[in-house]
Amino acid sequence: MKKTFLTLALIALSSSAYAGGYRVALQGVRQAALGGTSATQTRDASVAFYNPAGLAFVDAKLSVAVGGFGVNSEANWQDPLTLERSDTDNKLSTPIYLSVSYKPTDDLAIGVNVSTPFGSSLNWPENWANRANITHIDLKAFNIQPTVAYKFNDWFSIGAGFIYTHGSATLEKVQTVAGNDIGLKLEDDDAHGLGFNVGVMFKPGEKFGLGLAYRSNVDAKANKGKITWSGVPSGLGSNETFQTNEWNTVLPLPSEFTAGISYKFTPKFQMFADVAWQNWTRYENLTINLYNSSTGYQQESVSVKNWKDNTIYRVGAEYTFSDLIQGRLGYYFDKSPVPSSYWSSETPSTNLHSFTGGLGFNLPSGFYIDLFAGYVKGEERHIHNIADNFIGDVKMHAFNFGVGVAYNLK
Repeated sequence: MKKTFLTLALIALSSSAYAGGYRVALQGVRQAALGGTSATQTRDASVAFYNPAGLAFVDAKLSVAVGGFGVNSEANWQDPLTLERSDTDNKLSTPIYLSVSYKPTDDLAIGVNVSTPFGSSLNWPENWANRANITHIDLKAFNIQPTVAYKFNDWFSIGAGFIYTHGSATLEKVQTVAGNDIGLKLEDDDAHGLGFNVGVMFKPGEKFGLGLAYRSNVDAKANKGKITWSGVPSGLGSNETFQTNEWNTVLPLPSEFTAGISYKFTPKFQMFADVAWQNWTRYENLTINLYNSSTGYQQESVSVKNWKDNTIYRVGAEYTFSDLIQGRLGYYFDKSPVPSSYWSSETPSTNLHSFTGGLGFNLPSGFYIDLFAGYVKGEERHIHNIADNFIGDVKMHAFNFGVGVAYNLK
């Protein structure tokens, strides 16, 4: 029965899965339209999430940036021998962000960022081949990040932020035991973790920019999650496993290092490029504790993950058509950190290619309106989970869109 519960790990994914999972890299509409490039963008306060040093270069006494996105994703699985196929039917996910910064002096900036960098919804058919692993998952998480940045001179700044993550999740699955389909619903509204990010930014002239940012490791803790069983036959009702009603776990999240450059080739044309490295090798395994708070019964399981470090490449270009309108295009490649032998249908991970675009409108009195649309195409891959002996060909895709508004008071 221990194997039944290895997927409890996904409850804590309200604070994890940067690549090929539930990491939603949508914390700024302008950044998203430019392929996710972000390390050197300093137009408004949204830079705080990506590179805290950038706040010191925002040309405003007060800057406010707010926006929201829609994410519509689909994953597909097919047995290469029987040709049996299953597709997800996911609801629309809606990440949001809000950033505010203030400069008490010309060189010092303080601010706060609130965003949802982790969140998704996944619905597999109730009768599909891997229903014992998952049929439904719904993840939501909020990051709250107070930030401070200081500009030492006209071309160099540093910044740092404290990160608090709070998340909730629901997961459902169907486990067949002794010929009986037993439903399991897992809920948690108190997954949380602490971390920090730091950054530096160099802008030696109007044309060139260089940004370096580091986001720390985080141990996300889920405590006293609720377990609900359904369809347990009377003959199994006395089994201590089916009497467990709470669980906890600690999920190790990776550090992330981003380096980015930007260059303005002409007064109207600018390009951006980022490279991000993510330390997923620390996700070697996951230990989960199930227990009954009344009887004291506990059950521990260890799930081997063996994820790998990965690198993400991003590029974007922006062209100013007039004082009012800007056009944007971008692309990124996100290599999956999940080996085929440890692939799981809660995180249907594959290598991703994303194509993005958008428009920006610079309005009078310091207002900006940004529009974004993107298509994410996952490479088809063959997987064979050695623990569940689950085999198939999988692929995924997603459509994203977003609207953002920013205001700078000089």
